[in-house]
Amino acid sequence: MEQTIFRNCRLVYVNGLAIRNTLDDDFGIIHRRSVELSHFAPKFYIPENEIWIDAPYRDETELLLKIEFFADDHQLDEAISYQAERQLMREKLCLVDPLPELVKRSERLGDLKIVYVDGRLVREYLDPEFILGGHDLVYDYIPAKEIWLDAKMDPAESPYLLEHERVERELMVGGKSYDSAHDFAIAADKELRRRDGIGHYPSESGYPFRGWSNEKIITTQYYV
Repeated sequence: MEQTIFRNCRLVYVNGLAIRNTLDDDFGIIHRRSVELSHFAPKFYIPENEIWIDAPYRDETELLLKIEFFADDHQLDEAISYQAERQLMREKLCLVDPLPELVKRSERLGDLKIVYVDGRLVREYLDPEFILGGHDLVYDYIPAKEIWLDAKMDPAESPYLLEHERVERELMVGGKSYDSAHDFAIAADKELRRRDGIGHYPSESGYPFRGWSNEKIITTQYYV
């Protein structure tokens, strides 16, 4: 397990794909422990004083830490809206040089354009909070009828992120709010993982880690 110390926390690289397949489909690319019920998707399973970063993104560690500690470093009030914090983050962290080429490749899915982008460049120049994927109804810089996927993710996972973004967008077109559509999209994403035989979650009889301690699951399955 590779780790360093940052602000009295162990910086640990983890297998995000394994976490999304067996525990938390809403695990992004950097998280700290969170047990507050008022927080979105609390990360109760992360040990105290650890920061987890999805291993494929280790080369972005410096920027990811700025993102994770942005609210702390800028002494933002907890009551600030996510949208306002995100806009401030874009103003403070994004580069202002000419925007480099972001697109790696693209394909069609019905009337939608699926664009695989250099996620690191999107985070550096457009939006530090671009995580794994997004679409035009949530991100104002994504052109109409486009879904963007981070080409940096494991190619084996891209079908599930595409399903998430497709379902979420379709439901928003139908009138659902982002928050509600996001919940339905997580369920659809997880169900596709199950059907393909890679998704196994604690509520299911086939869960592979039944009876294991938290420490054994984390150290043998999630740490890298």
